[in-house]
Amino acid sequence: MIEMNGSPLLNGNVAVVTGAGQGMGKEIALGLAQAGASVICADVNAETVGSTAKEIIAAGGKAWSLVWNVANEDEAKRAADFVREVAGNASILVNNAGIHRRGLVGNPDHTATWHEVMGVNVDGIMYSITAFLEQLKATRGSIVNLASIQSFAAAPNDTTAYTTSKGAVAMLTKALAVEFARYEIRVNAVAPGFIETPQTEGSRANPDRVAFVLSHTPMKRFGQGHEMAGPVVFLTSPLATFVNGVVLPVDGGFLTL
Repeated sequence: MIEMNGSPLLNGNVAVVTGAGQGMGKEIALGLAQAGASVICADVNAETVGSTAKEIIAAGGKAWSLVWNVANEDEAKRAADFVREVAGNASILVNNAGIHRRGLVGNPDHTATWHEVMGVNVDGIMYSITAFLEQLKATRGSIVNLASIQSFAAAPNDTTAYTTSKGAVAMLTKALAVEFARYEIRVNAVAPGFIETPQTEGSRANPDRVAFVLSHTPMKRFGQGHEMAGPVVFLTSPLATFVNGVVLPVDGGFLTL
């Protein structure tokens, strides 16, 4: 169980985290709560997202759970209404929800895979930001998107849809950082490397992929979910008030090789 440490860093902030039911999203939600934010934990899975919110509340923080499919534009609008009603205007929006699907271009099912991945990883972020924009204007808030090291480099496997989607997230982050500066809204992204989460379980069970990752990571290990929380807390905090349009790798040095 997490413990609230009394940190005032994000006191008074209302944070929305999508994909907060497990993995990096859960750890980011917990980290924001530890830094003092009230957290709306959103996920398509009602059971897991409820457990994240309960853990924050049990530790003395403020949290609400919200079932939300980010690929649905109407649900994004309802989510924004819910947040305003229960917690006030959001000042932090973390677009963490994402999916990873494999498939080779030219396969019969690749078109469906492409649209599914883009629908969550790119359209979902745009729906979320659009729905919360007025609240973020009012609070002069901060947005953090979840990019990937595949925003910078393609992986040697059948992940064209995923790689393209994360490249789009990186450029969307930069474009919105420019566009939203007039509203004093900062837009940044973190780009995880290989992190031990349910989403990477398949890769971690493949000895060849594990060998590839470790040979290309100077720190010679996978990252842990909680190691994503600190960079997000930093980017959304008063410590980063002049940081805008950054896509920050959190990858153990993978991109240096």
